[in-house]
Amino acid sequence: MKNFIKENKLLIITTVLYLIVFFLNPGLFYNAVKMTGKFLLEMIEVMPPILLLSALITVWVPSEVITKNFGRKSGFKGKLVSVLIGSVSAGPIYAAFPMAQTLFYKGASVSNIVIIISAWAVVKIPMFMIESSFLGMKFAATRYLLTVPAIIALGYIMDKIVKREDILEEQKQLEKKTEVTEKFILQQLPRFDCGGCGYKDCAAFAKAVYAGKALISGCVVKNKNKEKEEEYVSV
Repeated sequence: MKNFIKENKLLIITTVLYLIVFFLNPGLFYNAVKMTGKFLLEMIEVMPPILLLSALITVWVPSEVITKNFGRKSGFKGKLVSVLIGSVSAGPIYAAFPMAQTLFYKGASVSNIVIIISAWAVVKIPMFMIESSFLGMKFAATRYLLTVPAIIALGYIMDKIVKREDILEEQKQLEKKTEVTEKFILQQLPRFDCGGCGYKDCAAFAKAVYAGKALISGCVVKNKNKEKEEEYVSV
């Protein structure tokens, strides 16, 4: 019971807040539920293609390509490419995180990951078109000319503060402290449901690993990420 509360504390807190709002302001509660439903529907529409694209990048795109264009040695050119990738990407900002994780484990630097996420959020090309139509071309162009350098500067700053090795070490420490359960094993998998392990989805594979019928090393995507990460660190 204690582990259940710990693992689902955010969900529990959210449910309690919804119940409080329900009794205090039913109208606000129903509006919140309606907005939540729309948000979940949007996620259902957006996330599958993003996860599929992330899986394809993991399997098909060589690590050398990612390292060359987004790695530590990609220089200022890598920063500009990262801005371009973020600005032409479609979908809401939360869709950027699975893609960012995939690029990170394939060799992208912390600074370029920050730039991609930031550009995805505030300098997308469709946003520029809408912004210029409502606020004028001068306003939109000026904001973009000021925002892009700020994003690149933020990337450089983050690269100095947050090290790639720190992220990987934090993940290892988290794995050591967490009790090994079927749910924990599932959290370690990429959740792409690609079927490369021989099971219908990641949940079925996690269940097999927990039961001792399979090894987590049977995950093709996870192994590829690990191999590429080791190659990157060795370089």
